[in-house]
Amino acid sequence: MELRFFNTQEFDCPMLPNSGYKYMDREFLSMLDEARRLAGIKFKIIEGFKSTSRQSYEGGFKNNSHLIGRAAKIKCSHGNKRYKIMTALLEVGFTRIGINRKYIYVDNDDLKADYIWLET
Repeated sequence: MELRFFNTQEFDCPMLPNSGYKYMDREFLSMLDEARRLAGIKFKIIEGFKSTSRQSYEGGFKNNSHLIGRAAKIKCSHGNKRYKIMTALLEVGFTRIGINRKYIYVDNDDLKADYIWLET
């Protein structure tokens, strides 16, 4: 798979080199790449794939979408950039989005209900 705006290493779990390439869902990456094109601004990925070891170490949900390579956190703390990113994510079809003051969470986990939420 060829991405125009991302390198799969951006999605690597820190505990598992090359995991972005091996485990990130191709449809998810394609949608995110297209959203980046539409937004016209750089997306800084702060979390992509998460290994079960890392998940255990950090705690958290057992059905975390990062574990199946279908989620990412995009660094964003500026309102105008947040608007551009959100608009692009929605336009390409993402329906599971969390908005935090420091990042935007997005996934396309089809085993979970569509949902847009604010994280505090």
